Amino acid sequence: MSQKRSKSVFFLVFLIIIMFLFSMIIFVTFKKVEKRISKDTFDFLLKEVKSFSRNIERYLLLKYGDLLVVLNKKPLLRSDVNLYLSSYITSNFKNVFLAYYDGKFFRVIGDGSLNPKDRFDYNERFEPTRKDLWLKAIKTKKTIYYKQDIKGIWTTYIYPVLDNNLKVSYLIVIDFSTEPLSYIDNNLIILKKSLFLFISVLLLSVLILSIFLLYDILRQKKMQKLLKELQILNKTLESRVKEEVEKSREKDRQLIMQSRLALMGELLSMIAHQWRQPLNVIGGVVADMEMDMMLNENDPKKTKENLETIKKMIKHLSSTIDDFRKFYRKDNEKIEIDFNEILQEVLNIASSSLKNKNIKIKNHLKCKRKIKTYPNELKQVLLNLIKNAEDILIERKIENPKIIIEIFENDDKCIIEVKDNGGGVDKEYQDKIFEPYFTTKNEKNGTGLGLYMSKNIVEKRLGGEILQYNDTEGAVFRIVLRMRDEL
Repeated sequence: MSQKRSKSVFFLVFLIIIMFLFSMIIFVTFKKVEKRISKDTFDFLLKEVKSFSRNIERYLLLKYGDLLVVLNKKPLLRSDVNLYLSSYITSNFKNVFLAYYDGKFFRVIGDGSLNPKDRFDYNERFEPTRKDLWLKAIKTKKTIYYKQDIKGIWTTYIYPVLDNNLKVSYLIVIDFSTEPLSYIDNNLIILKKSLFLFISVLLLSVLILSIFLLYDILRQKKMQKLLKELQILNKTLESRVKEEVEKSREKDRQLIMQSRLALMGELLSMIAHQWRQPLNVIGGVVADMEMDMMLNENDPKKTKENLETIKKMIKHLSSTIDDFRKFYRKDNEKIEIDFNEILQEVLNIASSSLKNKNIKIKNHLKCKRKIKTYPNELKQVLLNLIKNAEDILIERKIENPKIIIEIFENDDKCIIEVKDNGGGVDKEYQDKIFEPYFTTKNEKNGTGLGLYMSKNIVEKRLGGEILQYNDTEGAVFRIVLRMRDEL
């Protein structure tokens, strides 16, 4: 037994280390890929701007030679230069103009603005926002680029043109858009969040498995201690005690395992209902954005709306995970609760599944007082009763199916009733429905543990009682909680 426990501990530690290393490798790899994609995209845009700058320089050199001298002699030629520069203006290129430095000020000699009213006059004085970088380009005779602002998508590219004396004659200035890089970065952020969510769920699964293993180890140790004490008290009963303990352990193990599997199945089913619609929305938005990119139809307003929709859906998915994680957390202390809050949290979990199956759910809250209890365990019982009602309504193919939840006061007690119109429980089964492993469902859909576990929670943890009876439409499950001395 000790050797088996040691192996379990070793396996647990090994599994945690492997999962940690696996997560680190994924994050490091993604970070490198993310950085490489962003760099390659920007380099591609920069390469295109460099090519345009060289083409502009060659054209002006071949057509005019020394541009400054020619324009000083024939200022009317500036309109031809402006027309040529405007041919480079697209959705990705905002400003294309030529400027030189006279020793004190920068002056514009060519401007490709499409709107003539926005163009600078010939030799008009111009003060750039980053004059230090413009002067650096003249001093170093090397190209320089900088972002216009932190949150903006426009980058200014400065290309110095040298004369025959290798001095800077004038500058070619292009403002180009890095919006494609923003799209990629935003999509990488979405992918990173999805990856983080996936790894979080994976680590959470390992953590749950670890808790189960540790619980099993501690339980085995406790059973060993009990067996040793019984052996000391009565050696003659050693074999019999050992046999009964082993039977009890096996029965408990099967009971807990089946209960966990049933709970996990219901959890996955409800997560699927909660996630289906947001994932469909995200898929549609991404497909729409991909089509726009393929057609080169970049609409910033539409793109912003699409990104806001994706963010909203991701927030909803993350909120769903938080709801389920808090929902199944075991309470260690009783806390004061509001029944309306408890009921709403249960309906948030169950409503998607019920709506998908066209089951109406109504609630009548008439208990305004608060009660001190274990809220998560009460929510599990309510969710289990709603799930049982849902199953019977679907199994019997009830027309206009509905579930009604009523909460009201009776003296010093709070009564919670969960009703359905599914026809009720057969009389021959009413005395057995709270027994372990008893179920009226088929083997695929029922384990016979839900009502048994609910009864244990209500009676042993919540200090109340649970019973079942039939009314004119169907089954009624009543939970009675005492409120005296609890506030």
